[in-house]
This record gives sequence, C-alpha cells and structure tokens, in this order.
Amino acid sequence: MKKLIAVLLLATGLAASAQAAVIIGADAGYLVDSEEEYISARLGYAFKADTSLVHQLELEVGYSKAEDSGAEGELIPVTLNYRAETIAANRLGFYFGAGAGFAATDVSAYGFSDSGMFFALQAFAGVNFKVTNSFALHLGAKYLWIDDVDLFGTNVEVGDDVAITAGLSFRF
Repeated sequence: MKKLIAVLLLATGLAASAQAAVIIGADAGYLVDSEEEYISARLGYAFKADTSLVHQLELEVGYSKAEDSGAEGELIPVTLNYRAETIAANRLGFYFGAGAGFAATDVSAYGFSDSGMFFALQAFAGVNFKVTNSFALHLGAKYLWIDDVDLFGTNVEVGDDVAITAGLSFRF
C-alpha cells in the first residue's frame, strides 16, 4: 500500500510540475473569399510550458456550408495542430500555430451528389484575453488550404481562404 501511495504522489507531482492541461475551444468566423460562415471546435493538450510559451497539440474539426445557384456544398476540415500561446504577465497575449490533415467535402447539384476526402493545411494567429486562469477569449485569423478535389469526375481547385474568427477556450 505504501508503494502505491508513493507512486501516486510521484505521478501527481510530475503531472503538476509539467503544467499539463486539457484545453477545449470553439471558434465562429467568416471565410473572406467564400463569403460563408465557418465554425470549428478543438480538443488539445498543453504538454510543455517554458518561460514565455505554452506548447499544445490539438485536434480541430471545422465546418462550412455554401449554397449557390442550385448547388450545395459542405466542407469539414479535420487537422492535427501545433499551437503556441504566450504566457503574459497581464491578461493579454497572443497565439500562433499550424496544422495538417484532411477536408471532407460533400457536394450536391441538380440531383447529383459526390463526396471525398482531400489533403488540407492551415495556419493561424491571433490575440488572447485571459478572463480567468482557465477561461480565455480570442480573436484571430486562420489561413486554410485544401488540395484539388475530384468531384463528379472532374478535378476542381478548391484553393485557399482566410477566416476571421472569434472564440473561447477552457483549460482543465
């Protein structure tokens, strides 16, 4: 029993000293070129903190839907991201990062539909405002690039877009 308690105390001390934390967050934004709404949610893990940055790995899922002239399309990017956030003495800081993954597309037009998954990249940066030690608000910009997609037997260039976003995050 003493050994079990010693191991648990040691593990708890190591976890506390590593300043590890789980982070969940959500963003709502606007794709500038596509002129469509864009939302995303993320689940991350802060695995290292030094004197100026907190380093995080996160899984992010986004969503956007477009309708135009009888055609409808959905875009769902899923990326694994690296995010760095500044440790600010005051409540204001900044963040930046990048990610890679895939984008699921689903397009329907005039009674036909097609879907697929294609390579996606993103980069992002913005400012954070810490409301409390575990709750933050943020404003930022996100660059999203999706590889050419094959829909209806035709190679379609999806290209890139920039989203202006606002969101929140919780640290546990």
